[in-house]
Amino acid sequence: MPRLDGISLQRVAPCDRPAIKTLLLDAEQEQFAGSVDAVFDELQNSQHPQFEHPFAIAAADNTVGFFILREKQALPPWAPRDAVTLHSFRICRTLQGMGYGRAGVGLAISWLRRERPDIRQLMLAVNTRNAAAKSAYLKADFSDTGEVFHGPIGDQNILTARVPRGCG
Repeated sequence: MPRLDGISLQRVAPCDRPAIKTLLLDAEQEQFAGSVDAVFDELQNSQHPQFEHPFAIAAADNTVGFFILREKQALPPWAPRDAVTLHSFRICRTLQGMGYGRAGVGLAISWLRRERPDIRQLMLAVNTRNAAAKSAYLKADFSDTGEVFHGPIGDQNILTARVPRGCG
């Protein structure tokens, strides 16, 4: 397992699309995460861009992952209004299993602790057919709420992670 020093979050802008497109996934994973073009098109056409926060996970000078945090009016219908949700999470397929995903979740929680101190939970929906992702999220301290949302590409398990109080 490589050392994960120097991992950070970087805000993503529309002009960063080419860099995020280098984060290739297996076809099976891509169907669940969504294509980068579809994700960026959705961000560009958002009715609530101020409540959608795209981030790159960076290791040294390399982009290794990507995700979006959504809050308030940008929350999906399954999320309580006092949560923040995690979407379109991806780690480049050649770097999976090295701890970058867990580090990215930890950085997201740290960002919430600093920037949204009233938020107590980070939530996500993972397709019931995506057992590998669900297992990875459970290892990253998410727990299954037992709720299922019937989404556009199938049933989704709703997971939650506690956001402890305190500074990032």
